[in-house]
Amino acid sequence: MTLIRAADIPVAEPAVAVSPARQLARRILADRAATAGVTVIALLVLMALGAPLITTLTGQSPTEFHPEAIDPALGGLPKGPWGGISAEHPLGVEPATGRDVLARVVWGARLSLLISLLATLLATTIGTVLGLVAGFQGGWADMVIGRLMDLLMSFPSLIFMIALMSVAPDGNRELMLVAVLGLFGWPYIGRIVRGQAMALAGREFVEAARVLGATRRAILFREVLPNLTGPILVVATLSIPGYIATEAGLSFLGVGVRPPTPSWGQMIASAVPWYAADPVYFLVPGLFLLVTVLAFNVVGDALGDLR
Repeated sequence: MTLIRAADIPVAEPAVAVSPARQLARRILADRAATAGVTVIALLVLMALGAPLITTLTGQSPTEFHPEAIDPALGGLPKGPWGGISAEHPLGVEPATGRDVLARVVWGARLSLLISLLATLLATTIGTVLGLVAGFQGGWADMVIGRLMDLLMSFPSLIFMIALMSVAPDGNRELMLVAVLGLFGWPYIGRIVRGQAMALAGREFVEAARVLGATRRAILFREVLPNLTGPILVVATLSIPGYIATEAGLSFLGVGVRPPTPSWGQMIASAVPWYAADPVYFLVPGLFLLVTVLAFNVVGDALGDLR
């Protein structure tokens, strides 16, 4: 009879716990489109955060006029080819004013991302809280909140945004944009959270928490909400490009941020009369807007596929 020593018995390696964030990062890196989208978003965020540094290094201000960079004999068109692109102005200058396009683009990115992120945070917070209460509480709370969602979603939101921003004072228009976008945006997140909360209300872990004496608030925010993180993250990510485009649209119509504050939508609007003579000025903010919206949509779709 052969004796087996304890040292000869193979010992299984302990499983290494991988955090959800690391799992998500690995799965995104495995998707080329999602990786490209995250890279573009990271570069845009760095550009927005570094806008003061970029304009300091280039020596240009988004509001400074450069009459020497335009040709009065040509009606204010930039001097030189491709919209006045030069070592001093890498993306050219604005017709009629000579303002540096690069400086206005990076500061416009800062404004667009800030407004869209704050509006998403506001809409997500309101929609999550009210959606949880409506879906989990039921009864009169669900009826009141549900009808409020239906009311806001039935409005032609863009028309009401234009009307509200048209009568808003010129001061703190950025905060007004955040408030208006969040006001009309939270019902879409709230409806999704409400449906998910209704599905989770009868699950075993919720019943177990009730039996153990957990309060309703504790069940909502400790048991139900963590299980809704995935859907909320996906909807919030997909909301950001919508808010960026809406802010640009309102600025394009002249009811968003006021000049001389730079905005991509405002730049596109001012480029419309010049697009035939100076297409570069029209294309630069348009391409930045297109790439930003596309990157967030790609990442949002990838998150929806991963969860």
